[in-house]
Amino acid sequence: MTAAARHESAAANCLKAIGGLVLWLFAGATFLFAPLAVMASDPCAPEDTQLICTAAGQQLVAYVPLGAALAAAPLGTWGLVSRRELAPLAWVAAMATLAVAWFVVLAIAGSHP
Repeated sequence: MTAAARHESAAANCLKAIGGLVLWLFAGATFLFAPLAVMASDPCAPEDTQLICTAAGQQLVAYVPLGAALAAAPLGTWGLVSRRELAPLAWVAAMATLAVAWFVVLAIAGSHP
């Protein structure tokens, strides 16, 4: 292995480590903090019909981020460590899954005027 190849390999490994750290921090924050958005239903009156004021909306806000984080973390990690050609797309898909989970949670939580 040439010095240039070793340097390229080290740079790629460093980027993968940073990508893994970002992925796990994002998944952890999603798992821990996104379900707390269910507290947006606190000011709801019994007659309110916004999605956050319904039991289904509250359960979506509570469980979508949990499922997304639990699925995205191992998927993205596999994408970083696999040698398959398209494996890095799994990391991109994992990050997109977490972003969509936040979008869904904030859209539902923000549905109350």
